[in-house]
Amino acid sequence: MVAAAAIAALALAACATGPRPSFDTAEPTQQATGDPAIDAVLERLDRVGIEQFTADYTILTRLGGKESTATVVQASDSRRSITINTVRFLDGIGTASTCNLTTAECEAVINDARVSDVQITHDFYGSSFARRLRVDASRGLAPARGYTETIGGQPATCADVPVSGGTKVYCALDTGPLARYDGNDVVIELVSSNPTPDETKFATS
Repeated sequence: MVAAAAIAALALAACATGPRPSFDTAEPTQQATGDPAIDAVLERLDRVGIEQFTADYTILTRLGGKESTATVVQASDSRRSITINTVRFLDGIGTASTCNLTTAECEAVINDARVSDVQITHDFYGSSFARRLRVDASRGLAPARGYTETIGGQPATCADVPVSGGTKVYCALDTGPLARYDGNDVVIELVSSNPTPDETKFATS
């Protein structure tokens, strides 16, 4: 009985720990919502992991009026760099780190707590906001309004989603990355995007 209890405790601990945080590419259970405007944005966000690009963003955290900048780079060999202010998340095949660009100190894990004051996570440009959009779709008060717009010089597909407390705006580039989010917590806006990965963004200082 004691041995069985110990094995069960170890199994529960493993489940609680879970896999190390990393960058999402394509979720295995990507579900359509049935709302054409929302699904058009999701179709783009869901495929962002296979693209190569450099994208620059501005971020406004409404609580406290904090203004931030971010740069996302996806390069060959599944290498990704996300820089939010002075924190850089680096991920590749079998590697992951979170670095302070001011001190050049890194920890060998993706640590979203480093940017908790911005109220986003390292994967804000793709899977994180795809999940948000699916949740908002399930809570929507009416069908979303779909439209297209030019954001950061690139064509983007958008959906205005009416939810309790107002309307949230989600936009994604045709190539996948988030182009705009306007909600009651943060505002994210794409400034520029190009298909060439900026290799300088993989440095740790």
